[in-house]
Amino acid sequence: MNLNQSATAFLGELKANPRLRWGLWAIVGVLWCYGILALRDEVQSKSDSYLALSRRVLRIQETAAQSEWPARLGDAQSLKINLESRLWRENTIGLAQATFHDWLTQITQQANLTKVQLVVAAQDNESAAGKAPTSGDGRGAANASDLWKVSAKLNFDFNPQGLYPLLTRISAHEQKVIVESLVIRSAPTPKAELMLVAYFRKPAPGAPAEAGQKNGPR
Repeated sequence: MNLNQSATAFLGELKANPRLRWGLWAIVGVLWCYGILALRDEVQSKSDSYLALSRRVLRIQETAAQSEWPARLGDAQSLKINLESRLWRENTIGLAQATFHDWLTQITQQANLTKVQLVVAAQDNESAAGKAPTSGDGRGAANASDLWKVSAKLNFDFNPQGLYPLLTRISAHEQKVIVESLVIRSAPTPKAELMLVAYFRKPAPGAPAEAGQKNGPR
């Protein structure tokens, strides 16, 4: 039986069988309703996308029309300059580690801390780009590859008369020192643990080596 004969047989059956005709019309109706619903959903989706885009464009236009952006840019640049001026500086990563160690040793002695344990480690900040201090505009105060990160773990007997002067010296120092954590344990004896970080600016390529730059009291 070829295609024409099959079609003729189907049309004959369709004329002779009312149930088949109603079933066929039901299928066509279901497909038509499905098409209408799908088209409505597509129109609604396009409408929502258009409205969202319109609101976004309106917000951008309103933001661009604001007059304080030059002032904000100036504030961000000033903050960036301030942050860069507070970076520590040394000629080698070894000197950076030694400088931070010596400074911490001196301020712990000035704060009269007892049973001090100090561990200092340094790393090239090319491998810690996400940790670099940032300026107000979200950019690094200096490129991460221009920095050494020097971390210190400081343990000592807890004594408020010694801890508070220590924290004051850290916060008042002209170079930036970040207190990452402070943990105080009461048992078996009161102990304190400080995690500190300092960022050192590397010397410019080709700059003459110096004996070491002062970053405060050694």
